[in-house]
Amino acid sequence: MDKARKRLPHNRLMNSSSEAFSRHDVKFSGNLIETTVTDSAETVENWVREVRQTYQKPFFVGLDCEWKPNYIRGRCNPLALLQLCIENKCLIIQLLYIDRIPRLLRGFLHDSSITFVGVEVESDVKKLRDSYGLECFNARDVRKLAMDSDWASAFTGRRPGLKDLAFEIAGLSMIKPKKVTMSNWDALVLKENQIEYACIDAYVSYRIGRKLLLKD
Repeated sequence: MDKARKRLPHNRLMNSSSEAFSRHDVKFSGNLIETTVTDSAETVENWVREVRQTYQKPFFVGLDCEWKPNYIRGRCNPLALLQLCIENKCLIIQLLYIDRIPRLLRGFLHDSSITFVGVEVESDVKKLRDSYGLECFNARDVRKLAMDSDWASAFTGRRPGLKDLAFEIAGLSMIKPKKVTMSNWDALVLKENQIEYACIDAYVSYRIGRKLLLKD
């Protein structure tokens, strides 16, 4: 894609190195999540560097992915977004438009001392590998973790989704409107409700994973 053709939204920033991104403060359940949305490899690498410098390993990262809904049988749309979240910092990477796959991102995902957590995270990991050749070394499914823990009795007779797990384990109430779930994740400029949705999914995954793995 010719990046010169892109029109930046009003809240999108360009720095002296032509790094393109937008910043958003997502409010959720009394928390403020500092969220960066980008299709710039340089921005991704800067975020990864900051996380590595700030947090002492081993640590947990919430991981989630989005892609355009598949309306044609047998057709699988490519992964559009990769969301990563640790504590109150979230990165939304528009992989569909990224200028190059960052080397530091490859290393981050492949670091065995970092545990990536999410619901059905194996399917996201497979999609990352199939779509972009990105390998995630250490991923844990928070649903499986919950069902193998003392929390299992809270979900007797049902298969909990992220919303159920968030409420029972982390005490977080989520709203997952279908019009956002099924929206166009391929869009070059994401809507605010898409950014909030993508951020919150990764943030909640982080909170649940931390609670289950640290038992705190």
